[in-house]
Amino acid sequence: MKKLLSYIVDKLKQTNSKYEVHSFESGAIMIDIWIDNNFYVIQIDGETIGLSLITKETTPFDIIPAQIFKDEALFKKAFKNIFLTIQSRKTIIINANNFSTLEGFYIEVENVLTKDLNWKTGHNLNAFNDLLLGGFGIHEYEEPIKLIWQHSEKSKLDLNSLRLNETVYDILTSIIKGHKHIEFIES
Repeated sequence: MKKLLSYIVDKLKQTNSKYEVHSFESGAIMIDIWIDNNFYVIQIDGETIGLSLITKETTPFDIIPAQIFKDEALFKKAFKNIFLTIQSRKTIIINANNFSTLEGFYIEVENVLTKDLNWKTGHNLNAFNDLLLGGFGIHEYEEPIKLIWQHSEKSKLDLNSLRLNETVYDILTSIIKGHKHIEFIES
């Protein structure tokens, strides 16, 4: 089962998932994985592999896995199922080349996060937060999405004015990161 380690790590890298690999003197390997605010643990020990989703109900973590596999194909099927929601996510792109001011940012956000509205959204932080929640035509309320801020380095320069000891850019990204249903990527 140890040969599965490279398979697991490759899949995690492909999906940009956060993970940590821990090796023990006994030869056992544990992989901690964070995906969509979920915490998974994979345990590889001899010819057995365990898979657990750690939740408030299963904390503190028990060393006995929720699922135990001795068949590589069955494990791979269960492991792939974890990524189905990631792969089916809608991708929304905020392109910093389309704006250089906060007002321009609000227009860009309205363009990429809404659809078929017969009214204009507010151009303020509260309205931005509401648009991120969804329900305005592009994605449903709290539907998992991937939000990519392209050319974010440009926005860091353009939106660098201070408000309450934070740059406007930092305030906006903090709002985005506060939404558990959003996978946020700065590129």
